[in-house]
Amino acid sequence: MALDLNTFPPEARAAFIKDGERFGSEDTLEQANQTLNAYLTHGSKLAAFGFAPEDAAELKDARDALIDAGVGREAKRTSKKIDTVAHATAMRDGQGVRLRGRSVLAGTKRALLLSGNTEAVKKIEVLLDSESAVAEDAEGLAKQLDALRTVLKEPAVASAAQNRGGPQAAVDLEAKAAALRDAAKAKAEPRGTPVETEALDLIDGIIVSLTRTAREAAEAAARELAEPAIATAFELSALYKRRGKKKPEEQGG
Repeated sequence: MALDLNTFPPEARAAFIKDGERFGSEDTLEQANQTLNAYLTHGSKLAAFGFAPEDAAELKDARDALIDAGVGREAKRTSKKIDTVAHATAMRDGQGVRLRGRSVLAGTKRALLLSGNTEAVKKIEVLLDSESAVAEDAEGLAKQLDALRTVLKEPAVASAAQNRGGPQAAVDLEAKAAALRDAAKAKAEPRGTPVETEALDLIDGIIVSLTRTAREAAEAAARELAEPAIATAFELSALYKRRGKKKPEEQGG
């Protein structure tokens, strides 16, 4: 049966969303699968300790809802990797053309100084001094490339830079600035609309609640039945793998 997110009371919905915000959907999906696999082996022993078959069914429905939402798809992960590589390439290329543009302007400044064009010399000096450190983000670097190109395109500077690499530098500065902005936009890849994000947080919270309940029941069953393997099977290792090992009572809170 599909999970109906509209049936939860407002208080429960708010609590699940708040809890779900703390966890990534990839982790909750992994934990749901892990708990459901454990339930196949030990589930019949948990009902007497607080985790009923209908709880397992709800967990399966929540897991399926995440899958239907696209969580865990390899294509999505691959796309993110490609975007990250493109961003790194754009940053590297942008830094290279920035260095070339500054070098062209430095050589042009000397020629302008010798010709007595102190106004153009001053513009170049102000730019080179004010942006001596390379920006660390894509948009910041793109703006630095824009500033270099703007000065290079000024008539007096463009004329003096004609035989000093100015024309090609101006073209490349524009192209690399555009590439930086495109790469930054692709890498940003927002999670989705507020409604979509809230729905995922709600599902994540439901899974966290159910897997914690299963874990608590498994611990109680393991102690009473003297079967430690039950508790081990229901560990919350997928939820807490990036947070360090926690005590069971901390995981259950």
